[in-house]
Amino acid sequence: MIRVGIIGSENSHAMAFSKIFNLSGKYEDMRVVAVYGEERAASEAIQRECGVELVCDHLEEMIGRIDALMVTSRDGKLHFPYAKPFLEAGLPAFIDKPVTRDPLQALELVRLAEKRGARLTGGSSVKLVPDTMKLKAAADEQKRLGKLVGGHVWAPVSMQNAYGNFWFYASHLAETALTIFGYHPFAVTAQHTDRGIAAVLDYGAYAVHLTFGDENYNYGATVLGRQVTTSAINIGAGYDIEAENFVRIVRGEEPHQNAHDFIEAVCVMDAVLKAAQSGKAERIVNLA
Repeated sequence: MIRVGIIGSENSHAMAFSKIFNLSGKYEDMRVVAVYGEERAASEAIQRECGVELVCDHLEEMIGRIDALMVTSRDGKLHFPYAKPFLEAGLPAFIDKPVTRDPLQALELVRLAEKRGARLTGGSSVKLVPDTMKLKAAADEQKRLGKLVGGHVWAPVSMQNAYGNFWFYASHLAETALTIFGYHPFAVTAQHTDRGIAAVLDYGAYAVHLTFGDENYNYGATVLGRQVTTSAINIGAGYDIEAENFVRIVRGEEPHQNAHDFIEAVCVMDAVLKAAQSGKAERIVNLA
């Protein structure tokens, strides 16, 4: 039996993953055996509903008792310190969005994982769902034809919350845009609006508009080229896809995505915030 620990029980994602591994019957060789969170009551709710053996009061209680880790804490600033001791032990890990709130911490996290042979997966689930994959295929085809003009991606943001404000939800849009239109944009411009942040990713050959809509819970994108493809993005399959990707790395398969992409997503979000504050174009420095 592969023993899974979850850190961040206060997030609804923790309950969702615990149900998948402990109640669905889909993964008979994996089980969530320990949970920890900032709110003990949330951990106890998962324990009652999903039959988790151990509610931890300290992270250290999990060490030696789990074989794989999921970090689902709402606040990205906690992800690095929570994940670090387990990555140092070489455990495979899923780290939820945002992977971190600091590009240098994201870089250190990935370097540590590489040094210890700890496979990583995670980030936003929105980049993985079928609608996003169809939009990526449309953008890839327009690139192949040399006809990609640009596009637009929209997703919700929360500008005021207890979990890093912009950082709490921004990964969904940033990672989805990078998945559809490609990694390595070189600059971004942005401005605050009454309902979030509007930004433009500059790829040189084309540009992509980003609408971070404050508490506007719609996801979608448009690909502009010889053909125009517009689609809402249904995020419903996200948990199942994330769980499957996690299972694969735990079983020894290579991650579906290069961990260095996690670093670039954090760099893009950091540049968006800086551009919105400065009113100037900000270079996107990919630390990876």
